Amino acid sequence: MIWRYLLCAAAAYLLGSISTGVLVSRALFHDDVRQHGSGGTGATNMLRTYRLKAALLTFAGDSAKAAAAALLGRALAGFGGGCVAAVFVVAGHMWPLFFGFRGGKGIACSVGTLAVLCPILLPPLAALWALPVLLTRYISLGSITAALALTPAVWLWCGRTGQPAVLPVLCAACCTLLILWAHRGNIARLAHGQENKL
Repeated sequence: MIWRYLLCAAAAYLLGSISTGVLVSRALFHDDVRQHGSGGTGATNMLRTYRLKAALLTFAGDSAKAAAAALLGRALAGFGGGCVAAVFVVAGHMWPLFFGFRGGKGIACSVGTLAVLCPILLPPLAALWALPVLLTRYISLGSITAALALTPAVWLWCGRTGQPAVLPVLCAACCTLLILWAHRGNIARLAHGQENKL
């Protein structure tokens, strides 16, 4: 089984390394989004740099590659394989092999993997993302809040469904830590009142 998990991890990392934001910015604007704003490739920086259409395309592409990784993981090694794939597609998105290891922050990828693995968790986590954004206009605060809620939400879901909890909760915790690491600059700016609003 270990080799199946390793295969899930490798395939998911490569899928995550397909940087939708860079591809969209190059195709539509003959530009590289990493040269602007936060330097990230995610939907938020695309929104600030190129507006809504580019942001939606980027979010859709990043979610889709993550969903594909989770589906492939499930096909190769069951639900556990999908969980392992979820971690590594986020890691690939953050440090993409094909784009100089400069990527995004993993929120859209987390949405894509949840849509495959635990779709029932999407509405409450989306609400936990949206509420801080609506109240404060800080997208990063919504992302951090949802990331912090991810691991306990998966733990509760496992308890309700009878799914063995160790691997899903461990993988959710890894995703949470990755997302928080990617947002460390945002956390510092929020603490000092210097974060950019939507």
